[in-house]
Amino acid sequence: MAIFQCHIQVISRGEGRSVVSAAAYRSASRIENNYTGLTDDYTQKGWVEYSEIILPANAPGEWNDRAILWNAVEEAEKSRDCRLAREIEVALPQELSLQENIRLVQEFVRDSFVSDGMIADINIHNPPVRDSSGIPVDADGNRVTDRKAMVFRNPHAHILLTLRPLDENGRWMPKTEKEYLCKKGNQTKAFTAEEFKAAKEEGWQKQYQYYKGKKKVWLTPSEAFEGNLIRASKYPRCTPGRQNEKARYWNSREAILAYRKSWEEHVNLALERAGRPERVDCRSYKDQGLDTIPGIHLGSYASRQTDSDRYKANEEIQELNRKNEDIQKCLDEVEKEIEKKKERLFDRLAEQLGKIRGDILSVRYDLESLLERQAAVETERKRLDERISRVRTIRENALERDRASKEKIARLKKEAADFPARKDSLAGEIQTEQEAVRFRRERLDKVLAEEGFDSLSDYLQEAQILSQMELEAETLEQEITSCREQTEELERRYGELEEKLDAEDLKGFEPWREKWSGHYEKKAAEHIRKRKGGFRMYLFERAVQNTGYSLRHGAYLAGRAAYVVKEMVQAAEETDGQGRKR
Repeated sequence: MAIFQCHIQVISRGEGRSVVSAAAYRSASRIENNYTGLTDDYTQKGWVEYSEIILPANAPGEWNDRAILWNAVEEAEKSRDCRLAREIEVALPQELSLQENIRLVQEFVRDSFVSDGMIADINIHNPPVRDSSGIPVDADGNRVTDRKAMVFRNPHAHILLTLRPLDENGRWMPKTEKEYLCKKGNQTKAFTAEEFKAAKEEGWQKQYQYYKGKKKVWLTPSEAFEGNLIRASKYPRCTPGRQNEKARYWNSREAILAYRKSWEEHVNLALERAGRPERVDCRSYKDQGLDTIPGIHLGSYASRQTDSDRYKANEEIQELNRKNEDIQKCLDEVEKEIEKKKERLFDRLAEQLGKIRGDILSVRYDLESLLERQAAVETERKRLDERISRVRTIRENALERDRASKEKIARLKKEAADFPARKDSLAGEIQTEQEAVRFRRERLDKVLAEEGFDSLSDYLQEAQILSQMELEAETLEQEITSCREQTEELERRYGELEEKLDAEDLKGFEPWREKWSGHYEKKAAEHIRKRKGGFRMYLFERAVQNTGYSLRHGAYLAGRAAYVVKEMVQAAEETDGQGRKR
């Protein structure tokens, strides 16, 4: 059935990523990366059904070439932590044909992105269902090589988008433009470099720092001239910068919500056009009023790794959702039974409360397990981060300075070729730069050894592990939040059922409660053992203790609130009675 999935991420150089590599992978092509000097070859990757680049009217026609386009993006971004591109990954309806899905994606991209000045690189993937070894299987799980026997359940599209706006001539515009904080008399105003050309004629001046005694003050050149002050810096006073309005909107939460809504509308339009009854909704389960916990998206690779934490977490979420449905059914059944046969209330009610308590124990056990894992991941993450951060800083500095040295060496060699008379003196400068490069490499090797890394590849592997740990930490936090919300919901329902009992009935109800609580406590322990393949008693005991406290505390607060309300009602009735007597 059609599902709504619209995952949005930014490809950033600061995370060690390259948009050229990303484009090559998603299009299963071979592209030479001019920034890194490497060639990204993914021509052996399969299941890319369609590729297209869509340009706005003001973009250069040569950018229809994927290699030229994304190398131009890499070249335009100078910062080592710059944002290179935005990727939107959407799930395509299985109910539509390939041609219908191509039309759907093209219309969505043109309406939402290209019309606003972005360049879009579309790639539609449709990988088959595969086993844990990555080999395609048929509907019965048997390995096959015939495409007709394969099962295709995950058609999706990767859309790479540029982040830097284009001017009317197809040139990249700055994301943020420098602003000079200028002064005229007692007035202060910010101007861009282009605006300052005209403002200068009107008497506006830039401000610089000047020495005034032991202090530094911001003054215009004319003000400093009157005081015969010496300039302390050649850099004028500036604001944080004026952000390009288009770039600001593209990166805003408002735009993200608009893109999600646009995808919903385009999918539903395509389904309606195809005569299909299915529809999708971009809202969260919570906003739709559903109790379902959102699952974790698993790609083609992760869905085959049944031993991974993400796969297990997704299975646990599905299990929680199944429990949630069962609990809702049980609650409905109990409420009907209370209305029909009050005499069977105690046994049935106690059984359902015991079952909910058992589910709470199961969820709390998962929560305690996740919290323990989170603490372990955080400890290991901090340990790795301390080792990696020093190497990362030195390596980034070395790379940047090596790049400058290589440029200088190339320039000096060209000068030596152009001016043979200076060849000997320039050779010394070249040797100095080469020595500097070698020194930085030796220093990096030394720091790697000091931090316990055998080699640069060992460091990169550890850095990748750290990145995975950070992703795992985020996933764990989401799972912990989901478990806590599920626990709160179950406890709320437990309290609602308990409110069906009058205060006078509670004492007689306790034996029934103890009976079914003990029964479902054992069942919860057995279920955990089967589901997890193991059982940690101390976690279960902690879950039992926390559940008992939480349910007792909730019952106390509910009873106290009922008592206060009852007292207030009685006081109001007495006051009304006295008023009538008067």
